[in-house]
Amino acid sequence: MTNALTKTTNQRHIAVLRILAGAPLLAFGVMHITGALPMKPLVQAAGLPMPDITAMVTPPMMILAGILLVIGAFARIGAVIAIGTMLGAVMTHIKIPSDGWPIPVEGAPHANPYIPMMVMAIAIILFSAYVIFKGAGPWSIDGKCCCQAPSDNA
Repeated sequence: MTNALTKTTNQRHIAVLRILAGAPLLAFGVMHITGALPMKPLVQAAGLPMPDITAMVTPPMMILAGILLVIGAFARIGAVIAIGTMLGAVMTHIKIPSDGWPIPVEGAPHANPYIPMMVMAIAIILFSAYVIFKGAGPWSIDGKCCCQAPSDNA
């Protein structure tokens, strides 16, 4: 019997969408944890609730979602986590004015250089939603476990 969380289709293109959604989550989660891109100033500037807890919990959740999506293990769970974290990212991009970013960017004093980041967050949300509906695909751990026909030896 197949688990509803790991059940998937045999459509191979899903691997591309999973990786396009998971790899940036993994990369930005690591950057937030290592301090290369501090999360707390962003959360505070956006006025999100509980900035200390949000800044502490979000990066590990991004990493977890990224890993689950990239390898395709429990990809639906990873996609739900990804959507949650990226909704926070979109909200942050909407709430911080273009000249109010706490992390300076060279060469763009008056423009919001993070517009491409918001587009990426929206793309991650859309790709993750697709994974929720279709599953991880055959080129995934979920696909290895759940795409195969039942054997006669069972």
